[in-house]
Amino acid sequence: MHDCDAIIIGSGSGGLVAALALAQAGHRVRVLEQHHLPGGYSQSFTVEGFSFSPGIHYIGQLGPGGGLRKIYEGLGIANELDFLELDPDGYDRVFVGDERFDIPKGREHFAERLKQRFPSEAKGIDGYFDTVHRMSEELVWAHPPQGAREAALLPIRLRTVLRYGLMPLNRMLDHFTHEPLLRAILSIQSGDHGMAPSRAPAALHAGLQEYYFDGGCYPRGGAHAIPEALIGQIERHGGTIQLGAEVDRILIEDGAAIGARLTDGQELRADVVISNADPGVTWGKLVEPQHQSARLRRRIERMRYSVSTAGLFMAVDMDLRAAGLDSGNVWYSRTPDVDAAYRLADSDDLSNIHDVPGMFFNATTLKDPSLRSDGLHTVEAMALATSRPFAKWRNSKHGARPDDYYRLKEHLAQRILAEIDRFLPGFSDRVVFRTLGTPLTNMHFLHASEGGIYGTEKTLRNLGPFSFPVRSPIRGLFQCGASTIAPGINGVSKSGMAAAAAVLDCQPDDLLTATGQNVRIYPAEDPAAWPEAIRPTMGPRA
Repeated sequence: MHDCDAIIIGSGSGGLVAALALAQAGHRVRVLEQHHLPGGYSQSFTVEGFSFSPGIHYIGQLGPGGGLRKIYEGLGIANELDFLELDPDGYDRVFVGDERFDIPKGREHFAERLKQRFPSEAKGIDGYFDTVHRMSEELVWAHPPQGAREAALLPIRLRTVLRYGLMPLNRMLDHFTHEPLLRAILSIQSGDHGMAPSRAPAALHAGLQEYYFDGGCYPRGGAHAIPEALIGQIERHGGTIQLGAEVDRILIEDGAAIGARLTDGQELRADVVISNADPGVTWGKLVEPQHQSARLRRRIERMRYSVSTAGLFMAVDMDLRAAGLDSGNVWYSRTPDVDAAYRLADSDDLSNIHDVPGMFFNATTLKDPSLRSDGLHTVEAMALATSRPFAKWRNSKHGARPDDYYRLKEHLAQRILAEIDRFLPGFSDRVVFRTLGTPLTNMHFLHASEGGIYGTEKTLRNLGPFSFPVRSPIRGLFQCGASTIAPGINGVSKSGMAAAAAVLDCQPDDLLTATGQNVRIYPAEDPAAWPEAIRPTMGPRA
């Protein structure tokens, strides 16, 4: 007898969504997570009493008709979650040198504000936003065609994508504007997919911008609220979450996946296996080479993974609102050259850098004032990096790496703090706690190949119909996560639904059966408007 019907490797949002969809369909599921915290990039961690959520900074598509709202309500977890809407007048705030531009909720509002700021660029702004919208509508057809008729229709259905979407974002922008600050504002959110504007396929960026046009929300309590809600429902339907369970091998017999072997030698049998690990782990470590085609092995050997981060997690004793911050994120670039942050990330040596040309910055306690009541703020600053400058310490032990590794971490922390002081003077003097994570941190805690935050690098070779398929070449083995349908919590949640649907041979919508669910959204900027039961107790400062 099998130990369960389905094994899910990894407890990221994709794996948990797949597990819940299958559990609700009557399958006995077991989620295997090597870390002691579930959630993957949706987890939260606490150090010295300060809690951080490094992988979720804002979530889109939670409004009426939104795709992620539909998943949360259909899976029956919406009533267990509260979301806080970031300032609609500027959910993303762009700092370029001494210039500031606030990106408002609503495509039309965004475009109108840009035209007010750049009146001579009005025609190009309208053209750009129209093109982005048409591309995003066409992208629903960006999957392998089902039959000759659908293949013949693709050039018509993907007309805008084929004209603009396959070129790098910077080249697409050339068709609409050459104004440096305007181009920086339109491209700086590229950090949400991890590709430099000079390399990012324009269609990738268009899909990202369309996703956030209706603003963003933050889960009340931090990112961990989402995996906790999913796990609660999985367990109510008889599923099991096994933490500290590192998979050593996916077991395959007669060309079919039949289970998994853990590093402690325990073997578990199941009808199907869903891997929420990235392809470098799934195919590079868990599936033995003899079960892979030569073409797949070559692809894995040559695969590049997305950019990672040097993430500085801080607590600060400072009145951030008085300093001009609020629930909106900050995208910072020292100059209009947004690519500069990616060029630095591509460096092999970070020990002598003086300037950090760009970063993402947010204060989670301004997004969710209920996180703390002592007047301190928790803050996260993310500078782009890769694993290469840290390669010589790759095989050292986490928490006991050589001194030169910690010296580099301290150098990076000082450089990031110096840059924050440029747009937030005096910040570094008010920091009361800080710790820095590197790509090696991601590799240790999340088993992310090269520490990548978005799975595979999102070149055209890894997008849409060319991404890793949910149904793998091995019978009974399925995949989900950021390297399949799309990165980000929306993309990975959809991939989990698609994996469960593939297992059950149905449509994803067929699995969204819960009723009486309603996503609750409250204004982050007005805690007094929250229900009394969840209203924060305000400390000396908010």
